[in-house]
Amino acid sequence: MAKASFPVSADEPERLRVLRRYGILTAPVPPDLASIVELASYVCQVPHSVINIISAEDANLIAAVGFEPTVCARGDSMCAVTLVEPAPVCVPDARLDVRFADNPYVSGVLGDIRFYAASQLRTPEGPVLGTLCVFDTEVRRLTASQRGALDKLAGMVVDVLDLHRHQALLHLALQAADEARSELERSNRALQQFAGQVSHDLKNPLTGVLGHAENLIDIPAIAKDPDASFCAQRVIGSAHRMHTMIEDVLALASAGGRLHLEPVDLNTLAHAVIEDLDSPISTHGARVTVENLPIVIADATQLRVLLQNLVSNALKFRRADRPCQIVIAAGAHGHGWDIAVVDNGRGIPPQDRQRVMGLFTRVHPDVEGSGIGLATCQRIAAAHGGALRLEETPDGGTTAVLTLPTDTTPN
Repeated sequence: MAKASFPVSADEPERLRVLRRYGILTAPVPPDLASIVELASYVCQVPHSVINIISAEDANLIAAVGFEPTVCARGDSMCAVTLVEPAPVCVPDARLDVRFADNPYVSGVLGDIRFYAASQLRTPEGPVLGTLCVFDTEVRRLTASQRGALDKLAGMVVDVLDLHRHQALLHLALQAADEARSELERSNRALQQFAGQVSHDLKNPLTGVLGHAENLIDIPAIAKDPDASFCAQRVIGSAHRMHTMIEDVLALASAGGRLHLEPVDLNTLAHAVIEDLDSPISTHGARVTVENLPIVIADATQLRVLLQNLVSNALKFRRADRPCQIVIAAGAHGHGWDIAVVDNGRGIPPQDRQRVMGLFTRVHPDVEGSGIGLATCQRIAAAHGGALRLEETPDGGTTAVLTLPTDTTPN
């Protein structure tokens, strides 16, 4: 490989990587930079000032005073030398400096620069992107205050480049978020349509199977045959479980979709849930207490699904050695409400509390269920801008807490 005709520092690969990350040479030049080079020219009292970004082979003058921004070969650029210097450069007469005497912009080949001063554009990470330089065809010097001002203006150039880089990153992040949200909405709509169609297609034949199996029980020959009766009961039980699974899948698909937000009286909603679950509550001798609950802004239908799932779980995972007790309570916090469904049942080990909110996860395989209910609840909570967490009831059992923000904004 031929040796480069310009000095190169040891961190050149890293410098070029940082330069690419800034995207300066592929994006529109920030308009703020024009003001900075004008200020540099004014402060230093020189006719020419330049912001020079040094790439692998070129010097890119992205903002300039005294001539139009252009591109020149890196080997011809005076700033290619300044780039690797340990400190800012200030040369009253470039003809007398061995670093620049043969440069074509000094020797007369491309120009007749005499005075030259430059401050490096050093990034917070360390690598130098280029320089802010001022020059003149007359011999001159800078005062200490002018020298210091040039350094400060170089820092401002880096700040502007950083600001625009972060704005570009933010724009890309927001664009990606919008695309992800659009895709999620599209996916949710497709999931709901699919689940609805599958539910319809499965329910019809399942209803027929269930009806025929229940009719079998009434046939005397079947009723008198223990084996046949047992098989018919198994078919009926399986059909009922399949029906429940279909309903759970449909509920999951619908959860977290487009919300219809309105004031919801949780007292009324909780008593409606209890009425819906009157049969299992009575069957298990459970007692469900509703404390004074607030009015919240939520989707009433989805919140009812959530509460019904939590109360159903409390009934299913009751303990055999004591009466089942369930309390639905609420407490205010700084940004909203904690709605708690408290039971005295089997409880969930701490290490399993997050895991059970995943799809098809079951801690107690001896209890019938699809493993979908808590996933549905979590999805409804997230759609309301809230969260669902599981805690231990002080006397044993599970406390499921739904956190709802006061200013509910659907996710």
